[in-house]
Amino acid sequence: MFKFDGPIVNFFNKVADIIILNLLAIVCSIPIITIGASWTAMYYVTVKMVKNEESYIWKDYFKSFAQNFRQATCIWLINLVTLLVLGTNIYILVRGYIPGIPQFAYIITLISFVAVVIVMMFEYPILSHFANTVKNTIKNAMLLAVANLPYAILFTVLTLLPFILVFWASWGLKFLPVIVLVGLSGPAYLCSLGWKRIFGKLDSNADQGEGDEQEESQESE
Repeated sequence: MFKFDGPIVNFFNKVADIIILNLLAIVCSIPIITIGASWTAMYYVTVKMVKNEESYIWKDYFKSFAQNFRQATCIWLINLVTLLVLGTNIYILVRGYIPGIPQFAYIITLISFVAVVIVMMFEYPILSHFANTVKNTIKNAMLLAVANLPYAILFTVLTLLPFILVFWASWGLKFLPVIVLVGLSGPAYLCSLGWKRIFGKLDSNADQGEGDEQEESQESE
């Protein structure tokens, strides 16, 4: 049990990797504009971890950070602007600054805000796994979120729960050290257990499609 490759040693190695990854994600998110690239790189590492693929946290993190920086930043800025606009509208509607606004306007705005947050839970993991354009990444995130709605809800709850505990619970500040250690990478690792299954299906479908195309080309020859 206590061998170098035993379960206890592997468990603590995994925890140490998650803590290192969390610190990397926090530091690289400080400029705000780099949050998208930081989250993409974080999911790139956590998916490799749940697959038990050989992973060098620093190397893999910054590799993905650099490769996906431009697209991840574009997606993040789109998300940020959208959430700010919707959040401002919700605040105005709740405060009643504009009289005569029907109730359904508030409901639609709130649903739109939640939908954007849910789609965000899919965009960065997808970008970390597939090379695609910004437009197609957002489109695929929407489609996958709808097709995997239970996962979408679970991913959103796991990701937001640490921040909800800190900012809304009366004892939230006591939870802050946990955020610093595993607040980002911990939920990302748990979500990656689901992403391992989702990506497995997508990869197998892609391989099957390639195989069918090769068979068709051989038959035509």
